[in-house]
Amino acid sequence: MKKIIYIALLLIIGLSFTACGSTPQNDAAPASAPAQVEPVDDEVVSVEETVSIIDDDDDEYLRSTEDLIEETVSREEFAEDKAQILKIIDQLHDIMVREDAKEWMKYIDPASIKYYSTPANIRKAQKKLPDKTIVLNGIGDYFKYVFIPSRKRSEVKEIRYISKTNIKAVNVKDDGSVIVYYQFVKVDNKWLVHIPTL
Repeated sequence: MKKIIYIALLLIIGLSFTACGSTPQNDAAPASAPAQVEPVDDEVVSVEETVSIIDDDDDEYLRSTEDLIEETVSREEFAEDKAQILKIIDQLHDIMVREDAKEWMKYIDPASIKYYSTPANIRKAQKKLPDKTIVLNGIGDYFKYVFIPSRKRSEVKEIRYISKTNIKAVNVKDDGSVIVYYQFVKVDNKWLVHIPTL
């Protein structure tokens, strides 16, 4: 009887070892599953980020061209015009720091130079100055006392088309309001600053 019990115990112990040995094989397949899921998650995040960037660019393009009535500007034209104008504004910033009126006039359209070189128009500009002690004797003084102070702290973020050859360079505030810092006109295929008349 003792031998039978002993043999039965050995069989039970042997079976339990066999059962334990087979368990890891069943668990091995699910362990690799998370590694296959992770790349899919990364791809989804990348696609969402790309779509967000495209949406932002598309929104700016639509804002910039919404006032065009009979003309159209392609996204490529928009990108090129914006890049050129932002580059000119950077150059103008350096010129304003140096207060180089002669160099500044190279960036101004001929109609504006003619208008602000006229003594009567310079007097109109002088009357609008808050500091009544400043005297404007010509377009160089206009550059120093009017143009620079109104733009030296400007930050241009976007452009707005009036037409394909007339663009405003603006800053968009957090509340959605727009501040116009520059107006550009295309003369002989070159963007130049246009100063509005008084």
